[in-house]
Amino acid sequence: MNLIGVDVDGQPIGEDATISYACNTTEVVDEVERLKRDLGEEEQRLLYQKTGTPIHSAYAMPQLRVMYETETELCDRIHQWQPISNLCIARWTGQNVCGMPFSYCEASWTGLLNFRTCTYEPTALALLPSDACRRALPRSVCDVDESLASGLSPSYQAKWPQLSQACFFLGVGDGAVANIGSKCSVPGRIACTIGTSAAARVCVPLPILPAEQDFSFRVPNGLFCYRIDRYHVLLGGALTDGGSAVEWIRNLLHLNDPRDFDECVERIGEALEKAEEDAYANSKNKKPSLTTVPFLGGERSVGYRSGATGVMFGLTRETTATDLVQSCLEGITLRLGAIIERIQAVIPEENADAFKPQIIVSGKGLEVNRVWRQMIANCTGLDTILDKSTFGGTLRGVAVLVLSRITAEAPSCSFPVEPIGGEGTLLYSPQARSSAYWKHMSEQQESLITAVSPLFGQRKS
Repeated sequence: MNLIGVDVDGQPIGEDATISYACNTTEVVDEVERLKRDLGEEEQRLLYQKTGTPIHSAYAMPQLRVMYETETELCDRIHQWQPISNLCIARWTGQNVCGMPFSYCEASWTGLLNFRTCTYEPTALALLPSDACRRALPRSVCDVDESLASGLSPSYQAKWPQLSQACFFLGVGDGAVANIGSKCSVPGRIACTIGTSAAARVCVPLPILPAEQDFSFRVPNGLFCYRIDRYHVLLGGALTDGGSAVEWIRNLLHLNDPRDFDECVERIGEALEKAEEDAYANSKNKKPSLTTVPFLGGERSVGYRSGATGVMFGLTRETTATDLVQSCLEGITLRLGAIIERIQAVIPEENADAFKPQIIVSGKGLEVNRVWRQMIANCTGLDTILDKSTFGGTLRGVAVLVLSRITAEAPSCSFPVEPIGGEGTLLYSPQARSSAYWKHMSEQQESLITAVSPLFGQRKS
């Protein structure tokens, strides 16, 4: 989610007039808590089921409230908020960005759209700080293919002559197209991605509904639900820190040399096998475990706790560098497991009876780490697949989405169901004796989060 403030001529006002999901500042965190108190639990619950997003610093509402309260002169200059995708299209085609609509997908990512009706949610708009702020939102929302721009401006035609008659589509969230590009366009396939951040998501058929009162499809607590297009929504959860947490621990322990890190990962694999066997046998000689809560940049799914930070518990004089890296990988894996458990709860019963869902992994963090892929399988109890034909899944997903709209006489209401497999595909099934260990570690992490949560709100930067 990103929003950039522009003036009446469609020019960006500056770095200070920007909104991003990666926000965990004290002012915005405090505003989130104020909003929660003012709304109360029941109103929060109702708003969550309409927008598919909780009250949290990652979304536009609390950030806009803080900005319009503290930066009045700056906000007076903002004629409209626009996503960066619209700014790029406007610049390339030579139009004024102020006339451009939001795509359903990007509007949904802000937390201001009713994902069922695909209109701005009145309850959310009422919580924005002023009429000026409400007027500054893009005036209309539409599907990705409903507002097309064709042809480059003369200056860009000179730079990119091959694209002179190209057709430009509105922006789509990277998570949505990553799912499509990972062949996870049906409810039985869960896309699990670890890049800088981490996420697990599933694509659910849900056409636009004429009446917002239809709550037959409910968003489980702890997940988000974003609109992809007029026919589908994206259900899932995200962690602010995925690969970034691993990068942090590598830098901390001076494991920057890939060979050193690879050797460390192999030791982790061996240690995990022994720990899983000991837990299965209920051995009294099992090594005490280290538990990590990987909220280095705050928490999104599944708790959305304001002001959350990272925690490590169980350090002793015997703790090694390998233990620290293992605990970091486990901490991220366990939080993804909590997301995937909630996703499974909404997979239609007829699908669940016919087959168990599969996890399709992608992202640099999982593409290069065999041990981590097996950890995902053991933690979730689901087959976990690396399909090398889906590498570069975000770009691939954009192509699949666009082709589904321009190759048929009428836009398709479903994405192609592509077969999983082929040369280089790797399958990781849950190991039979691993479940006791991961159940214990999950309970331990949940207990630690519960214990330290009261401290999150007391921390001020």
